[in-house]
Amino acid sequence: MSILTRHHRTVFFLTAATTITVAVILQSCGSDSTKPGPPPDCSSVADTSRPATVTWSADIAPLIDRYACTTAGCHGRLGTRSDYLTITHENLFEAGEQARAMRLCAIKPGMPDSSYLFWKLDGRGGIDGERMPNDRPVLSRADIELVRTWIIEGAR
Repeated sequence: MSILTRHHRTVFFLTAATTITVAVILQSCGSDSTKPGPPPDCSSVADTSRPATVTWSADIAPLIDRYACTTAGCHGRLGTRSDYLTITHENLFEAGEQARAMRLCAIKPGMPDSSYLFWKLDGRGGIDGERMPNDRPVLSRADIELVRTWIIEGAR
């Protein structure tokens, strides 16, 4: 085999390897792997056949007021960092930006461990930002358990 032929083969294989590498890189750049998958299923799995011992109006709304969660700059208006509102019972179920990014429900009735609100109040690892409420004393263990029970019972 002549040296010239060996040289041409080497150039051919290096060119082919480079072309394949560039094609793979371009293909991976072109794919949209950062698109979120389908939204989480946030439907209730709670047993609502029994009366709730913890309710929005009697327990959770007053707790939100006590910890000043709806004050200006927090969760009383859109435009805050997370776009998560705590003004009404219905608002609590609308996931903010952080929950959506983690593909979690704001609240999954019956499952506090699948509810981003509970993660933020409990200070779970993996949350975006600080434990809530921010720049205020955290919820007492009893209040965290109250929220947990409320979610287990269907967040009614």
